[in-house]
Amino acid sequence: MTDSNNGDLTAAVSHARAVASAQLEQAFRQLPISLLAGLANGLLLTYIFWDVMERSTLRIWLTVLVCVTAARYAVLVSYRRASNGSNGEQRWRLLSVLGGCAAGIVWGAAGFFLFHPVSLPYQTLLAFVLGGMVAGGIPLLSFLGAAYPCFMIPIVLPISYRMFAVGDAVHTVMGLMILVFGVAMLAAATQLSRFFRAMVDLRLQLSSSRETSQALERMLRIDALTGIANRRLFDEMLDREWRRAKRDGSVLSVITADIDRFKAYNDQYGHPAGDDCLRAVAQAMSGVLHRPGDVAARIGGEEFAILLPDTPIEGAARVAELIRQSVLELGLAHAATVTGVVTVSLGLASTAQFGTATSTDLMHASDKALYQAKRQGRNRQAIAGGED
Repeated sequence: MTDSNNGDLTAAVSHARAVASAQLEQAFRQLPISLLAGLANGLLLTYIFWDVMERSTLRIWLTVLVCVTAARYAVLVSYRRASNGSNGEQRWRLLSVLGGCAAGIVWGAAGFFLFHPVSLPYQTLLAFVLGGMVAGGIPLLSFLGAAYPCFMIPIVLPISYRMFAVGDAVHTVMGLMILVFGVAMLAAATQLSRFFRAMVDLRLQLSSSRETSQALERMLRIDALTGIANRRLFDEMLDREWRRAKRDGSVLSVITADIDRFKAYNDQYGHPAGDDCLRAVAQAMSGVLHRPGDVAARIGGEEFAILLPDTPIEGAARVAELIRQSVLELGLAHAATVTGVVTVSLGLASTAQFGTATSTDLMHASDKALYQAKRQGRNRQAIAGGED
C-alpha cells in the first residue's frame, strides 16, 4: 500500500513539474514579442509627449524602461542557453515574475508621472496605451501564477488614481472603467491559465497513453523470458519478408533450432536453470546476427527460429554454423548430451528450394530439416532437401 501511495505521489509530482515546465516555456516563448512591443510603445509615447510633458521626466522614464527591457532580454538569452531552463526551473520562474513586476511598475509610473494635468486627449491616449499593455501582458504572464497580477495592478491603480484625483464626472467614470477593465483582464488571464493547464494535461495524458500503448505492443511481440522476438513477431516478419522476396525475386532463408535434450536438462538441473539456459542460448543466437533485417525469435518452449532476408542457403548455412559454435562455446553443463554441454540442432530452408510455395511450406521444410539433424546425432545442421 505504501509503495502504491509513493508511486502515485511520484507520478503526481512528475506531472506537476511537466505542467510547470510547459507554462514556463510558453511564457519565455512569448517574451521576445512582448519586449519589442513594450519598447516600441514606450518610444512612441515619449515622442508624442515630448513637447507637452517635462522632458527630464520622459528621459528618466524611458531610460528605466530600456534598462528593464534589457534585463528581461538578458534573462531570456540565459534561459535559452540553459537548454530551455532544464535546470533551476524555480529560478527561471522567479526571474520571469520579477521581470513582469518590474515592467508593471515602470508602466504604472507612466500612468502617474506622464498624466497630463489638463489635456483630456493626452490623458485618454495614455489610458489607451496602458490598457493595451495590460491586455498584452495576458499571453505572456498569465501562465506564471502571481506574475500577471504583479504586472497589471501597478499599471491600473496609478492611472485610476490620477483619473479620480481630477474629480469631475468624466474622469471619475474613466477611472472606474479602467478598474473594471483591469478586473476583466485579470479574470481573462485566470481563464487562459486554466485553459492552458487543461491543454497541457490533455497532451501529457495522450503522450502517456501513447507510450503505454507502444510498451504493450512491444510486450506482445517480445518473449518475456529471453528478451528476443516471440512467435507473433516472427510470423509477422516472415509474412512481410516472404511477400517482399516474391515481389523482388530475392531469396529468403529460415533456420529453425532446438536445444538438444532440453527436457532431460530441466529434469536434471531444474526449471530455473532451464530458464537461464534458454536466455543464454537466445542471446548467443541473436549475438550472431548483425544485419537489421535478420530476426531471432523464440517460437516454442526450447525451439527458436532465425529469419534471414536476402540470404541464399549457403549464407544461411554459415550463420547456422556460427550459432552452433556460439551455443557450444557457452559451456553450459549438460550431462545428457554427447559433448557434456548444451548444444543445438538446426534445420535450414530457403525460398530457392522447390516445394516452398508458401511461407508455411518454408517453415515445414525447415522443421523437417531440423528433425533430420536430430536423427543424424544432434549438435549439427541439416538443409531441407538433403539426404535423411
